[in-house]
Amino acid sequence: MGTTRRKSGVLTAEIEPYRQWLFEQGFTPATVRALLRNLSQLGVWLHERGMTGTVIEAAWLDELFAERRRLGRRGVPGRLGVSRLLAFLDERGLLAPTPQEQPTALEQLLEEFREWLFLECNLSAGTVLRYEKTARRFLSEQALREGLLQVSDLTGADVNAFLLRESARVAAGSAKGRVAELRSLLRFCYLRRLLPLRLGAAVPPVGGLPPSL
Repeated sequence: MGTTRRKSGVLTAEIEPYRQWLFEQGFTPATVRALLRNLSQLGVWLHERGMTGTVIEAAWLDELFAERRRLGRRGVPGRLGVSRLLAFLDERGLLAPTPQEQPTALEQLLEEFREWLFLECNLSAGTVLRYEKTARRFLSEQALREGLLQVSDLTGADVNAFLLRESARVAAGSAKGRVAELRSLLRFCYLRRLLPLRLGAAVPPVGGLPPSL
């Protein structure tokens, strides 16, 4: 125990709390000793870089253990060891919060479209997935301008251009499906006031497909 304490760098004070935490998780003494070494290695690594260990980035663990793996060192933890250490550090308030990436305008619109299909159109999960794929392709190809989503600028020409490409790419039955999927997206955008016009009317019928969902 004394050796572990002396070689734990800036995380020496966390050794006993981690030991107790691991035993409460049901780990055997041998596994606890191995996992404690991971905490010690992190504490020493932080100390060598002049860090206090009061705020620890999750990415630093990846960097530390990748470095040890390259050097052929023993005791490099696997996924279990890293996940347990991260969970402990988080509970102790030592783990820096992971920054949440803001969804893009396209992803946010697709999420709202999915919800609408589920809740208001009562479509099955498989159908929703198919509609979403078409919506993603259409919006990415026709509504993204220099990385910005500009749904309000869509025109009937954009609709026809997309359908022409799709009809050349897929079988007739699938092309008919694209028409229904695209009409649904355009209807959603109109109802959400993202489109000033009912562009769904610009979608040409295929094989006698009815004009709406």
